Amino acid sequence: MWSELRARESTYSYIPMSLIIRFGIFLTLIFGLPLLGIVLAGQSFPAHLTIFPIPIEPGEVSVTWWVCGMLAILLVATLTPFLWRLLQFPITKHESLRPVPFPWWGWIALLWVVGSWILAWSRFSWFHSWQPHTFPLLWFGYIVCINAFTYHRSGYCLLLDRPRVFCRLFFLSAGFWWCFEYLNQFVKNWHYVNLSEMSYFEYILHTSIAFSTVLPAVLSTYEWLATIPRLTKPFENWHSLSWITSHATGWMFLSVGGLGLGLIGLWPTILFSLLWLSPLCLLLGIQIIRKDKTCVHVVVQGDWRPVILSALAALVCGLWWELWNVYSLVHWEYTIPYVSAFKIFEMPVLGYSGYLPFGVTCLAIAGYALGYQPNHQLKIPIQRDQD
Repeated sequence: MWSELRARESTYSYIPMSLIIRFGIFLTLIFGLPLLGIVLAGQSFPAHLTIFPIPIEPGEVSVTWWVCGMLAILLVATLTPFLWRLLQFPITKHESLRPVPFPWWGWIALLWVVGSWILAWSRFSWFHSWQPHTFPLLWFGYIVCINAFTYHRSGYCLLLDRPRVFCRLFFLSAGFWWCFEYLNQFVKNWHYVNLSEMSYFEYILHTSIAFSTVLPAVLSTYEWLATIPRLTKPFENWHSLSWITSHATGWMFLSVGGLGLGLIGLWPTILFSLLWLSPLCLLLGIQIIRKDKTCVHVVVQGDWRPVILSALAALVCGLWWELWNVYSLVHWEYTIPYVSAFKIFEMPVLGYSGYLPFGVTCLAIAGYALGYQPNHQLKIPIQRDQD
């Protein structure tokens, strides 16, 4: 079994030159389309525009109740069919899961998370020099810990069974989140406070280490959620969307994503939510047009698990991100127009809806760049061999 697993990992972690070129084109569109929109409209670029921004100035924050109401209605209408399916689907005992003892390294990771949480919210004098850097401490611990929970439930986890893909996720994640920091220069939805005095290079290095945890955290959480039959069985065989992989759909996604990124540069206040939708549409459009396998391809067969679990995984991580952020020394604050009401930690409650498409984007970019596929799609045996 181990040789088969390693062969699969090699297949899914190989990065051909053509993929690097296509990924470069994708990044060019992400970085260039907002600028193109500004140029075509004859407007000026945002002040201090850079590829590696340091957002410290707040943007526009406001509450418009009719906008909040419309967004809330839209969210309820979108999520109700999924919640109904989840609650109404009968679940029988699932025999394929064979729990194993919680691993010793999981206990170490759990203690690491607890200790890091105490350090993040405290202000010990002896920890002063490290106080601004508690974010990666927490999330490295979380990533190992959630892999331990996955292993405990299934005998399988991303950390142990696909280590090369797991490690590459950290490098991909750093560049991935820098794309969102770049786009945030236009919408100014978040900024950082209490940043330490450091050189620009040091800032890029330290923040890249923090950003490197995003994809491993979301996808490791996905793998854990995939071991919970209550969440997976209802969406394993549901409504099929045969049109989702058609050529016309690909061009529709590409057009919507490209137009959205271009318009962000023109009307960032009105269209701030496109920051979370446009990159996903753009990426799916490129993949579908090229007839590459995407994270939504299995929806053709009625398998909604990749979409549901990736969105939920990002939401789970989002709750931890916002919780651990709120009392940390260096943290971010939100300045979101129209919907900045009823905050949970620093995030307005409606702002959590952005985590749902973001989770699908995490799954899509990992599949596009690294060939990552969740364990239930690889069909790897749950119970590992003991030899």
